Order: sequence, then structure tokens, then C-alpha cells
Amino acid sequence: MAPRVMLSVGTKRGLFLLESTSARNRWKVTGPLLKGWTVPYAVIDTRSAPRLHASASSFTFAATTLSAGLSKLDFKPAKNPPEFPKLNPKAAKFVDQYGLADPKLVWNITPGPEKQKKVLYAGTSPAGLFRSEDRGQNWEPVKGINEHKSRKDWSPGAGGQCLHSIQIDPKGPDRMYVAISAAGAFRTDDGGKSWKSINSCVADYVGAPKQSDVGT
Repeated sequence: MAPRVMLSVGTKRGLFLLESTSARNRWKVTGPLLKGWTVPYAVIDTRSAPRLHASASSFTFAATTLSAGLSKLDFKPAKNPPEFPKLNPKAAKFVDQYGLADPKLVWNITPGPEKQKKVLYAGTSPAGLFRSEDRGQNWEPVKGINEHKSRKDWSPGAGGQCLHSIQIDPKGPDRMYVAISAAGAFRTDDGGKSWKSINSCVADYVGAPKQSDVGT
């Protein structure tokens, strides 16, 4: 079989799949899938049989994640989706004062380490990290970062407070990095049990408390 290139494209009007050969000169478009849903993020997990994971939200069904085999595209929602954390009091006051966004969304879904084929991570808004050990059916909070001592100083960015980036070290699955707007970047070396700020030499956001671990 010739090599395939596939892109998952989330939009306000559902999810689209774009498929081409390695030449990328013609594309087949499938979709919209998940009609009626806004899809902030989607990823194709190729660690075993290819599987598509998407975050989705709607006025009717709120926000959740859905997963499907790439061959059948038979999407099923999570049985227990992420439960969104609350903004700290200072952040909530800031959002209200300046009329900023405070969306309840799953911003990111990232496949776990290569050898942990059923593990997924999700980043949310308000900022939180969640882990699934069954390919997205059930999500549990990663308390080490969700209850971090610096959380009292986390501020919302202009688009809302969110954990938008997740990176797993390919050479050491217990090491992982996350980035949060607006709190900066954090690293774990023990699989998520404990986290430390890696914001030294990074500019603080405007109004950040002094002697704090947060950054931008």
C-alpha cells in the first residue's frame, strides 16, 4: 500500500479529514463529521490500529471528547469526560472585570508514551490536565498539576485560561511538559505525580505576583 498522508481538521462546523499520497498534490476530503459540534482539536493516534480522537463542544451537549476507529469513523463520546477545573478567585474576578473569554473546552488531546498504547492526555480550559487509560472512554484529573501550589497565581490569557500544549519525552515516558496560558511551562519527571515550574528567565505576564513560579 502506498504511503498515506492524513490531516484532521477541526472547525466550528464539524471535523474534516484530508487524505493524500506522499506527493500531496491532490487531496480527498471527508466530512463534515460530527455535524452540529464545534471541534477545537483532533488527532490521529497511530500507536496501534489508527484511531481518531476529537474534542468537541455544542450549546446542547456542552464539551466532551469523542473517539472512533479510522476505518469505520464510528464516533463514541467519553463515558466520563474531563471535569473542568474552576478559575481561582483572582482569575475569575479578572475575567469578569474585563469581559474576557472563559470557555469550557478540551484544547488538546495527546497520545501517551509509545508503550502505553491506551493512554491519552487532555488539556482543558480552564487549565487542567487529564489522563485516560482506556483510549478516551474515561478521564481522570492529574492532580499533581491541577492542584499545583502556584495555581492561585494562574491568570487567564486573552483567549481564556487553558492548558494548550502537552509534550512527552520520547526517550523517557515519565518526563512530560505542559504549557499553560497564562502560567507558563511545567515539567514532571515521575509520570505526573509532581511538577516543577520551568519559567526561570521567562518574562512574567503583566500583573503577575512577585516571587511566583508563574510566567508567560
